[in-house]
Amino acid sequence: MQETNAAIVARLDAKIEDSLRDLVDPSRKFALLDFPNYDNIGDSAIWMGELAYFDRHGMTASYVSEIGTFDGDRMEDAVGNGPIYLSGGGNFGDVWPKFRPFREAVLSRFKGRPIVQLPQTIKFNAQENVDSTARAIEQHGNFTLLVRDQRSLEFARRWFECETRLVPDMAFCIGPVRRPEPRHALLLNLRDDHEAGDQHDTSAALARSGTVQSDWPKEEADFQRRTKHAAILRGLLKGQLGGRARMTELAYRERASRRFDRGIALLGSARQVITDRMHGHIMCVLADIPHCVLDNSYGKTSGLIAAWQTTNSDRAHLASSMEDALHTLDLQRGSTQREASLA
Repeated sequence: MQETNAAIVARLDAKIEDSLRDLVDPSRKFALLDFPNYDNIGDSAIWMGELAYFDRHGMTASYVSEIGTFDGDRMEDAVGNGPIYLSGGGNFGDVWPKFRPFREAVLSRFKGRPIVQLPQTIKFNAQENVDSTARAIEQHGNFTLLVRDQRSLEFARRWFECETRLVPDMAFCIGPVRRPEPRHALLLNLRDDHEAGDQHDTSAALARSGTVQSDWPKEEADFQRRTKHAAILRGLLKGQLGGRARMTELAYRERASRRFDRGIALLGSARQVITDRMHGHIMCVLADIPHCVLDNSYGKTSGLIAAWQTTNSDRAHLASSMEDALHTLDLQRGSTQREASLA
């Protein structure tokens, strides 16, 4: 039986709650590491979902950082022996090289301290990197690894000596969001990085009136400065200002929120969307936008869909090609028009 998108979001949010119940103690201080301070909107959607989860449990991270700003001494001063949560995403492996050494360094320095990797997709290309991560996990001794798809779960249970669980992407904790009023007929939200799958022939789609194409938009040159100032002002108005750690948390929250809103504005700018970004798909589900999904280069998005049935509605479809996506959306639009004429 098909679900509404709101029902899908509620189902996966409830699954996250159940899966993390014994991994979160609201009475303890904690650190949330690896803030995505770059313009990949999907990673900001994950951060916003993580904040939404902790917020509703009355929890605010006492220490947050990016990879490049991490200071272990400051973290220990802020959280004592509290747990460390590593932000989720699609970087557990060596596809994106900077994340693995950071994760292993944290595991190595803080042996025995509870560390939870929030939901990730695993993809390694080199066995030596698998072995290096496996050693770091084994030597740490208190690491919990949450993954978003069955293939990652099987991989982790084969290679890593740690508790491993299958958990939905944290962006579902954001809940349903308001869809903007569309201005275009069709948006092609397609990757332009090395995770893109087969080269998509967009000529037929772009030949249609009202079609636009955009990957996640780039940020303005002064985005960092403006969001820092906005966070300070918001903190003053709400009486939330504190020390350096609190101001950093507020600035990260502001940046992630603005990036997420920019993504929703882009996706919602069209009546229908074709995307090959996992969070293009997830955010379309959150905003109830009719769309088709094309996979990335190694099956990350189809793995998520298979694990959690995120296309189990009449608003989302996994397509095998651009031609298939266009045909599916034409059928979807025709069905919607017929229903409207009968109403």
